[in-house]
Amino acid sequence: MKTGTFRVVSALLVLVALTVGYAHAGEEGYKGYVRGSALITVHELKRLIDARDPKLVVIAAENAASYGAGHIPGSRQVDRPAYEAPPETRNGVSGNIIDAAGFTALARGLGIDQDSTVVVYDSKYDATRLWWAFTYYGKGDVRVLDGGVKAWKAAGYPTDTLASAAPNRSGNFTAVVALPRLRVDTAEIAEVRNSPSAQLWDNRDSKEFTGEELKKGASRAGRIPGSRHCDWTSFKKSDNQAEWLTAAELQKVLERLGYDRNKEQYFYCQSGVRSTQAIFALYLSGWPLEKLHNYDSSWIGWSKDPDLPLETGASSAPAAAQAKR
Repeated sequence: MKTGTFRVVSALLVLVALTVGYAHAGEEGYKGYVRGSALITVHELKRLIDARDPKLVVIAAENAASYGAGHIPGSRQVDRPAYEAPPETRNGVSGNIIDAAGFTALARGLGIDQDSTVVVYDSKYDATRLWWAFTYYGKGDVRVLDGGVKAWKAAGYPTDTLASAAPNRSGNFTAVVALPRLRVDTAEIAEVRNSPSAQLWDNRDSKEFTGEELKKGASRAGRIPGSRHCDWTSFKKSDNQAEWLTAAELQKVLERLGYDRNKEQYFYCQSGVRSTQAIFALYLSGWPLEKLHNYDSSWIGWSKDPDLPLETGASSAPAAAQAKR
């Protein structure tokens, strides 16, 4: 099969896998979500691990310290540097996703096949970044562990502190850009930020949004003019930031903040990580993926260009206030 044909077929297969459920939009899955199967409970994961499912690959999206403090047995650690592109390949902007060849090598090194079931977990928000990357690159059947490692420990399940053994073979997964509109960059954000047919969301915390705080990597403090504020924590339980709200709770948040399903949705944060929390939340709720766009360079990329405008202080946008639960 020619490379171009393979890419088209792969993209179509991923779209079918990810959008299945549109015809059953009235049905409710886990926590009432249309696509509740994108989440997995700790009990279901424990069952798969105990059954020694040969197609299961569990990934801990955590840094070395968190992973070493206790991880799910058999899980393989993948921290951000493992899937970040060299800044010189992205106009000097750090934090962008690696290219397809690099992601293929990463996935195969983890033992991931085309038909593997991948479960990603974290302590906060990195799991959805990997879910987004796998989805962008055409991997179906990737699930996020609801509640993360905290829920695993709360259930009384065992943990390891030593690194899991490397897989005994390389996987066969091949990354292709199956859903190119999941990732957008600066030029498009500059064009659409004031468009009446689009909404641009800042998923950082309030101090970053107002310019009171400048995080490492960014060149200037503030926000993109025209963006609305929606802290990434809006979608999570307050007592466990790795646990998702129910569909009914999330819908109230979306209504309060003014999300409009008829418009294109654009998201950014510091480096395109927290913004994937919003994308995943809307995906769970049945929103079409083709309307969800992650600004991968995010604030690091925007702030780096002194010719691009910014705003500071409180916003008059209707969704500037953080949703309170």
